[in-house]
Amino acid sequence: MLSSFFLFSLLIVVAHAIFGPDDTQYNETEARMLLNLAAAAYSLDATPCLQRTFTPAENQILLSSFSVKCDFVGNPCAGYIVVSDVLQQITVVFRGTKTSSQLLLEGWTTLKPSADFYGMGLVNSYFRSGHEKTWQYVQDALSIPQYQNYDVYVTGHSLGGALAGLCAPRIVHDGLRQSHQIKVVTFGEPRVGNLDFSHTYDQLVPYSFRVTHAIDVVPHLPACVKDLSYTPPVGSDGSMPCDPVSTNGGYHHGLEIWYPGNMTQGSPYMVCTGLPRDEDFSCSNGPKVNLDDTTQGVWDHRNYFGVEVPDFGKGGCDPSMTFKGPPTKTGVLSLVSSVFGRRKRFV
Repeated sequence: MLSSFFLFSLLIVVAHAIFGPDDTQYNETEARMLLNLAAAAYSLDATPCLQRTFTPAENQILLSSFSVKCDFVGNPCAGYIVVSDVLQQITVVFRGTKTSSQLLLEGWTTLKPSADFYGMGLVNSYFRSGHEKTWQYVQDALSIPQYQNYDVYVTGHSLGGALAGLCAPRIVHDGLRQSHQIKVVTFGEPRVGNLDFSHTYDQLVPYSFRVTHAIDVVPHLPACVKDLSYTPPVGSDGSMPCDPVSTNGGYHHGLEIWYPGNMTQGSPYMVCTGLPRDEDFSCSNGPKVNLDDTTQGVWDHRNYFGVEVPDFGKGGCDPSMTFKGPPTKTGVLSLVSSVFGRRKRFV
């Protein structure tokens, strides 16, 4: 649960949220605030989460919300945009995966980045399509004359993180903002593009953190090309690092912040600056993903900072909400049940 002290701490940080030249380090309190907003995207009304995250004095106003058909099945890509004249900032929030059919479509199109993204590199075709269908809402908001000098946050969980990962560099690429005016923090973000896109992204969006929880399975999708020159130590699980020069598979962008255990207040985390860059083998990429037992990985994907993200958002970010602990069942059948079961617990 979120304590009143924690919420008070959030407000102190948010009150000083205008970007500055020294504001370049991972800020967990900032990330927790943005997780609230990412969770709110799963709700039909983000207002309760906004009211619980910001003070009235900060004047955070819901500027617009959007939901568009993202694929031929009619699954939505959705989100909302918030503006604060007091803080002189705009926050763009994208919603995560909504339905089981959307999850499957993402899976079918994540085998390999194949769609050119404005000369920045190759990206996942489903994510690219979702970006194109939502981009106009972002462009319109950032082009309003009275907001043109406002700094911009971009965030999202799961699919929302992927859409944030395309939105942010496009903002800079199209000249809507300069690099120092953009902050990105995502949660459980899959690999969006290839190595070329990763390099371009890092140049355009230097303030970018991918928060990952333990063995969350989604950040491992789609798979990267493994470095075959690496020999796993005797007795290890056989895991291999991503190839730092291959442009054929998926490759992460931005700096990973990895919480190897739980994510309650005060839990340790790692700032993953090791090699390969953006795919630090000492962080979440170190443990081998066991596709025969990913139930825990699904649970870790849905649970960040002590809350089950979709349900927390639908509940208005109520700090008194409680959530079930990690699963006790394991194996493929449990994974299928957790994703497609009668309770409709979607990734």
